[in-house]
Amino acid sequence: MATRKVTVTATRTYIKTTTIEVEVDENITGEALQNHLAHDKDVDAKIEEGIGQASLNGGDTEYQYSDPENNDGGHL
Repeated sequence: MATRKVTVTATRTYIKTTTIEVEVDENITGEALQNHLAHDKDVDAKIEEGIGQASLNGGDTEYQYSDPENNDGGHL
C-alpha cells in the first residue's frame, strides 16, 4: 500500500487576565477617559503587575490538518 505524509497541528492558547481599579477625575469621560487609561504609566504598571501575578488559563485546543498532495486541509 502506498503512503503519503500529512501534517496535523495542535494550537492551544493560554490566557492571563487581570482587573484593576483606577481613580480618575469625575470630569474625564468618553475619549478623554480612553486616552488617559491607554497612556497613563501608572495604569500600565498596575496592569503589568496584575498580569505577572495572574495564573495561566488554558483555552480550547484547535486541531488542523494539511494534505498538500491532495490540496486539502482544514479543522479537525
